[in-house]
Amino acid sequence: MKVYLNGREVPFSDSGYEYVFIKPYERHQHQTVKREVGELTLQLYDNGVQIRTLVTPKEVSTVINRDVAIDKLNKKIYILEADTQVKENPDGSIEIVQ
Repeated sequence: MKVYLNGREVPFSDSGYEYVFIKPYERHQHQTVKREVGELTLQLYDNGVQIRTLVTPKEVSTVINRDVAIDKLNKKIYILEADTQVKENPDGSIEIVQ
């Protein structure tokens, strides 16, 4: 199965990835729309983040309206803000630089 995040192919993970928000949220809405071709999930957060995920039998495609950093070692997706600095390590992990 192919997995895409903001247009980039990322490694497939059976257990999925955990979202880590740099700017915390208090409330969110979640809606799933099922169609013949797949399932579309919409997630809206009160910190302004919007996540749309389309799952079909052959691929998963997610679009997040922020820049993201993928920690491949720990299976985390960091949802960044405009002033967030990220350091990528050779082992596939990342560090948030404050």
